[in-house]
Amino acid sequence: MNKRVLNTATAIIVSLVLAAANLAGLYYLDTSIGPGNVQVIETVRDSDGRDHAKWSMGIIPELNIVKDYVARQENMRIWARPGDYSGHRVMGITFALAAIMWFVWIGLYLGFPGNMALVRQRILGLGIALVLTVLTNLAFVRMTVQFSNTDFILGAAFGYLSIGLNAGGLWYITLLSRLGIGRHESRPIIPASHMRDEKISAFLMSLVIAFIIETVFRRLDLALPGLTFDFVIWAVTIIAFFNYYGYIPAKWLKGERPFGLMMVAFGTVLTILVWIGIQHFTGGIIGSALMTPAGSQGLSLMLSFWLLFWLTASNLSGKTSPIKTR
Repeated sequence: MNKRVLNTATAIIVSLVLAAANLAGLYYLDTSIGPGNVQVIETVRDSDGRDHAKWSMGIIPELNIVKDYVARQENMRIWARPGDYSGHRVMGITFALAAIMWFVWIGLYLGFPGNMALVRQRILGLGIALVLTVLTNLAFVRMTVQFSNTDFILGAAFGYLSIGLNAGGLWYITLLSRLGIGRHESRPIIPASHMRDEKISAFLMSLVIAFIIETVFRRLDLALPGLTFDFVIWAVTIIAFFNYYGYIPAKWLKGERPFGLMMVAFGTVLTILVWIGIQHFTGGIIGSALMTPAGSQGLSLMLSFWLLFWLTASNLSGKTSPIKTR
């Protein structure tokens, strides 16, 4: 095993461990609410009779845990229900997003293990991304509370808090790296052999293909109705594939690419089977939204997220090169 493949394997393992720790903390928050309970926002009534959220330091609301039926009877504003933090019923999906974020942070941004010449700048960049992600999510939740009439705060804002946190972390680290914070030598996202018209063609093709895939999954009832960003994820996944492998099928069989494609296919299938197994052995407590009594509505997001994860891993390992390398 060459050094690059070893580094990629190490980055995959580290990112999966960190994603598990990420979700474990949020899952603990879910279980702390308790079955049959909900987390509600404590409120006080002012002189004109309107409800106002009582915020700690103006950022985080005062929360209390009450029985679900009590919250409904007294018309309380529900901050979170069990599952709203980690999304444990569809954790195969939320875990995939967390794994992608950590892999980009560790494998691509830090260049793990990489040379340490820019380590201080890179760690500073990660710290900035972390702070911006937390503040953005807190601000978004507060706006949901203050300017929306919904009674399910986290569910309305993100679907699951883990999605907001990990998607935010992914977005901010991409932005900061584009701004040159912690920039380091790495493989280009779009190979130099791609001409400008090819990039535009690949982009337009990705949108069309993503629309077709999403339409098929929706028609077959294989997409979750509560999480409606499947089209965006499929578009990102397909453009990543075109960037790494080219959009002409003849290019997919050049150089290191056949092995990379096998790596992506094998990794995606294996990961999904593992999550189906976890769902089975936990009795659905930790789920993947696949092969359930309600069907397999999580298939669209499970496929798109894990394909994107393994595509990124195959690129970092050098298996998207159109030439053979020793």
